[in-house]
Amino acid sequence: MLKILSLRDFVAPSFDEQATVAFIENNLHYCDYQNLQDELQPFSRYLRKYPEVSIASDTLATRETSRTVCAGDLFLPVHDSIFKKLASIWREKGLAEVISLIASAQPEEVTTALHWIATRLKWALDLMDKEIYQREILPTSGSGSVVEVVHTRDWETSLIRCLAWHPHCARLAVVTRDDRIRIFSEGIRVVPILRHSAQKSVCCISWRPLAGKELAVACHAGVLVWTIEVGASSSLSHAVLLKQRHHVPVTNVTWHPQGDLLVSCSPADTSMIIWDTSRKEGVPLRRVEGGGLRFTRWSSCGSRLFSATCRNIFRVWNSGVATSWQADKWTVPNGCVAVACFGPNLTLLFASNEDPGIIFSLPLQENIFDVKKPSLDDAKMAVPVIDLTEVNFASNDHYVTVGGRIVAMEWDPSGRYLAILFQESPWIALINTKIGNLSRIVDVKPSCLIKGFWGELPTCMNFYQECQNDSNVVCLTIAWSSGRIQHFPIVEKENVPITDTSIYSSIHLP
Repeated sequence: MLKILSLRDFVAPSFDEQATVAFIENNLHYCDYQNLQDELQPFSRYLRKYPEVSIASDTLATRETSRTVCAGDLFLPVHDSIFKKLASIWREKGLAEVISLIASAQPEEVTTALHWIATRLKWALDLMDKEIYQREILPTSGSGSVVEVVHTRDWETSLIRCLAWHPHCARLAVVTRDDRIRIFSEGIRVVPILRHSAQKSVCCISWRPLAGKELAVACHAGVLVWTIEVGASSSLSHAVLLKQRHHVPVTNVTWHPQGDLLVSCSPADTSMIIWDTSRKEGVPLRRVEGGGLRFTRWSSCGSRLFSATCRNIFRVWNSGVATSWQADKWTVPNGCVAVACFGPNLTLLFASNEDPGIIFSLPLQENIFDVKKPSLDDAKMAVPVIDLTEVNFASNDHYVTVGGRIVAMEWDPSGRYLAILFQESPWIALINTKIGNLSRIVDVKPSCLIKGFWGELPTCMNFYQECQNDSNVVCLTIAWSSGRIQHFPIVEKENVPITDTSIYSSIHLP
């Protein structure tokens, strides 16, 4: 029987002002701020392929007079007549949007009588919406807000709100507090900065698999799908806004592993929308029980889709091609599911927002060739694997608490390392996992606790996904409250060190 891992099993890192910078052959490496860029450091050779990123608060835009270039500013506007616009919107978005446009136009543009009729119809539609959909748009802060749904610590005030690695190359997208997205790429000095009038309260971003330059953004107005031109002197990127009535604010987006479908969800909507972005069309999948949706996750093979509601219900959808979409409903004892992630072989890990919480493992793979009689051990049930009860680590007059309510959880694509970020702790817990047959976790062991420099708190994180080039090295990218973005290498077995000092001397050349 699998032993439940406790946070007490971890060895506390040092309490000095140095930060943990690498975990190489089961040894933690520390470094002070002045020597982070030193190429002679033992961890530096594992970071050369990753772009260097740091966000300072004075670089954030406070007004639209920023020096960045918006895609819409690069093209001359086309002045169509109001009736041509109405015909286009009728075809693309339907009658309700036409009524909204007429009501927002000037009376002399559409005639006074038509404007009077449209304003009354819009008032009636809005009244019907409030009667049918009792739930109002979620605020960005306070009780029952977006802050309680997103997987970022202190989302409202954090310099960095979310980040995401591209699944096929060393390209990192970073969202800052001013709702602008910066794209950092390996070997490219130009950093495109994406901004859009609808890009407000960004909660989540997701790169499109099997496509190098498309990024989906979950924001208050809906879903923005950017097509990004990387490396140009001026950003020639453009965005398409996908939205549906009652489906706001969008707090989570995730692509199917094949890149053909995009899923969005909102805590104010009981439906998740399956988007065909090429056609700009979305199909709602609705289940009333459980209320609105917090987030969704695809399995790596694309045959399962996890959806967490705002109550204690979560569902696992079978999205296989051969069968129609069907959902298995599960419940957690208390609270609601706060985090979840898929590993290899349809292994699902999830935890509720309870304090203290427990991480459960749910195997979803079935062995169709196993003809033995089923036993209790073979039953498909959630198994507790990690206890997140708070633990205090002390040294002299200082102590640090690890554990409690979980904010974010990331599992590297190989299924070997699990990173956990807590609401109240300044340290990130890194756990070594091993998956056996039938998608069951057979072993969990403590790896290390990751801390930043003095005063820094972790806000969000993401594993670099391209593991096939060097399966011996895994990289966890962490955003800290100071604006520093750290690439934390995890090396199981170190290769033969490089002894040619000419390489280092060439790097130090200005």
